[in-house]
Amino acid sequence: MHWYDQINTEFIRGVAVKYEQELDFEPFSLFPVIKTKKSSGNIAKYDKGDWLRLGNVNDYKRTGAAESMGGDYDVTPQPYSVEDVSFHKDITARDNEESDSPFDAVADGTRFVINRLKLIVIANFVSQFIATGLWGSDLQGKASGAGGDFTQWSDYTNSTPIDDILKFQDAVRAVTGFKPNRMLMTPDVYRVLRSNPDIKDSLKVTDDKVVTAGALKKLFDMDSLVVLGAVKSTAKKGETLTSSNTGYFATKKVLLTYAPNKASKHEPSGGYHILKTAGKKADEVEIRRIPMPQNNNALRVEGIMNLTPKLIASDLGCILYDAIV
Repeated sequence: MHWYDQINTEFIRGVAVKYEQELDFEPFSLFPVIKTKKSSGNIAKYDKGDWLRLGNVNDYKRTGAAESMGGDYDVTPQPYSVEDVSFHKDITARDNEESDSPFDAVADGTRFVINRLKLIVIANFVSQFIATGLWGSDLQGKASGAGGDFTQWSDYTNSTPIDDILKFQDAVRAVTGFKPNRMLMTPDVYRVLRSNPDIKDSLKVTDDKVVTAGALKKLFDMDSLVVLGAVKSTAKKGETLTSSNTGYFATKKVLLTYAPNKASKHEPSGGYHILKTAGKKADEVEIRRIPMPQNNNALRVEGIMNLTPKLIASDLGCILYDAIV
């Protein structure tokens, strides 16, 4: 269906049913962006042991003209490769001519392209960071008395999510020196935590009487807490969307990790978003409008993205899975 099929139909001018998600690039609030002009290269990674190793304190003592104790640190390359991802929509000349203000075929096409590329960013983020076998610890929730690393938070009688999170934060800090300050959870976990008595009872003594993402962020002492609410579908064009082919990118999971507010050589980070830029242009998505005279004067709106998520320090994070039933 095209706009030129609708020229005899009067649309309500200020209303439409458009399933464009306001994604606001959720993953960017978890890890900093590194800008580079090269498609591949290395990130310097220091040996953690060189910075935490102490040994016998008596070895540092000296008398007279004795030399001080010395040491060194190692730096190794952490390779990265930025991928070129693109997506386009062709807008026919008639579509462009027949769309009527405030509808705009080119503007709508641009938003359509950007929306798809945002979904790609999130899909890559999930595959790179939100899975077992990636981070320093995989922590499984199970029913009370059934073992596991913690009692599933959907058990409102026996679970202790606050103590669990603080305990897991301390475990990461004990081996790295850095306490996880960023948290991502899937929507189903967020829903359960909002009703968990352990959470609600703790908030009774604060100003946050309603359990929100902001209240949880303060309760868990996090700099950032993100609920990964984006939705995707695997359905093909023309196929009916159902619960079996449409849904959230991940379920029943929580990521705890450490990252600075911006990329720095003085602080570690669990991960980065590596963005290849062209000249002074530093947008996450580059939009090109390409005339297509060979296709009956269509206009191609093409989005190009050179952005790759990279897990850098696995010991700075842990994944909680099966956090709820």
